Amino acid sequence: MGARLAAAVHLDHPVTRERIILQPGDEPEPEVAALITHPDAWEPDDELDDQAPEDDDDPE
Repeated sequence: MGARLAAAVHLDHPVTRERIILQPGDEPEPEVAALITHPDAWEPDDELDDQAPEDDDDPE
């Protein structure tokens, strides 16, 4: 499963040069995804959230 967009993105397809509009929830092809560099355009990566260290330093 590829990366999923969190926001609408307007860009030119890298091969066809056709103007495309991607919607939130879309999973663009890798060559198209490579053109989308703004981090806020993407949904958070669940795998990274699963690997986040837990805060065990809490004295309670």
